[in-house]
Amino acid sequence: MKLLKYAGFVPYLWILFLNAMVDLAHKITIQNVLFKSFEGSTLVVLTALINGMILLPFIFLFSPSAFLNDKFSRTNVIRWSSLVAVGISVLILLSYMLGAFYVAFGLTLILAAQSAIYSPAKYSIIKSIVGTAQLGMANGVVQGITIVAILFSSLGFSLLFEW
Repeated sequence: MKLLKYAGFVPYLWILFLNAMVDLAHKITIQNVLFKSFEGSTLVVLTALINGMILLPFIFLFSPSAFLNDKFSRTNVIRWSSLVAVGISVLILLSYMLGAFYVAFGLTLILAAQSAIYSPAKYSIIKSIVGTAQLGMANGVVQGITIVAILFSSLGFSLLFEW
């Protein structure tokens, strides 16, 4: 595949894969914790709250995210936001290990904010890596990698949680 010969495209795909997988792994884990720990109206409220915490940063950070991605190098935005995601993920892991569910719950909002800043950069950098001739194919590969990460994470972390 010609796309794999472009400098930086393979590491870019790995970053996309890992970010999507880890992001979804936490969301699956926290949803499973809710389903196993609560029931009735409490479950409904907490599920709605967690879904809001995941989606609202994308709405509220739409303009700041666009500003950051226009003002700074997209490569740097991806590097820094990925580094932040690793830090947040470590804090979430420690929260689960210590039984601090509500801390992990709150960190979900911060992880979603990171994702809201990261997302525009991950899509807007494609053209600068592969150019316009391969842009359609590259977008397809990016979507495919993201879907594979989602499926892998959904299956793997659901099984891991049940184990």
